[in-house]
Amino acid sequence: MKRPLIVLMIAALALTVSVRQVNAADPPAGIRYAPPTTTLATGRLSYTPGEAIDWRYTLYNGNDQPLVLTFTSSQTYDLVVRQDGRMVARWSTGKAFADVMSTRTVMMGETMELNGSWKLATELTIGTCELEFILASTTTEPTGAKTQFAVGKASVVDLGVNFTTNKLIYRVGTTMTVKYTITNLTDQPIVLTFPSSQQFDWTVTDAEGNLVYQWMATKRFAAGITHLTIPVGTSDGFESSWNIPRDLEPNGFYIHFTVLDDSLGVLKTQQAAVLMGSTPPSN
Repeated sequence: MKRPLIVLMIAALALTVSVRQVNAADPPAGIRYAPPTTTLATGRLSYTPGEAIDWRYTLYNGNDQPLVLTFTSSQTYDLVVRQDGRMVARWSTGKAFADVMSTRTVMMGETMELNGSWKLATELTIGTCELEFILASTTTEPTGAKTQFAVGKASVVDLGVNFTTNKLIYRVGTTMTVKYTITNLTDQPIVLTFPSSQQFDWTVTDAEGNLVYQWMATKRFAAGITHLTIPVGTSDGFESSWNIPRDLEPNGFYIHFTVLDDSLGVLKTQQAAVLMGSTPPSN
């Protein structure tokens, strides 16, 4: 009886050792992995060929371990512009970078920000472009980001545009009203063309570029091309309002108002800056 018992004890011991060896390779309890969160934004939604585009890239480390970025040269990033799926420009083309290795550590809960300005190629055609940001780090983490912007014509001659907010400083819990007005100063009617029944959109972003509000997010629009005619010497306006949440943190904010007609070129999108904060009004 003792011999079979000894054999069973040896087998159980071997199984215990095997299980412990497997578990030893598992990550320590409590370690959480979260890929970096990246954003890429441009200063405006529409540019003309040859114009300088302002961009802003952020990388947030939501992990509970530091993220170490290693760069094998003095180049820390690259930018690529694509149109119709074809690369039409690359920021690093024709530039020289020193063979100097460096590192940058993004701590837990920290956001790294890079920004700059880049003159667009003059051969861009009217339409939509994709801007891609590439972090020139050896890390295997996903650190790239993409966004889109429109390429439009230069300002329409003899076309007046006015964009206003009803205030410059708002208290939370009150209403913000924005208005975009187009005046036809030409000698013939102007026809604006829209891809659907939606004629405009506008957003509110904070000073860090985070989206706070987008007008179209809760709207539905009928499909099909629509038109708006502005007779000679007259104006047409796009007006909208937003009830500012009472729990909004005080900050500086940017308002971007966009009319969805590419023929307006650089007049298509207008920007305004406002301040929002303080205590809400009493009921």
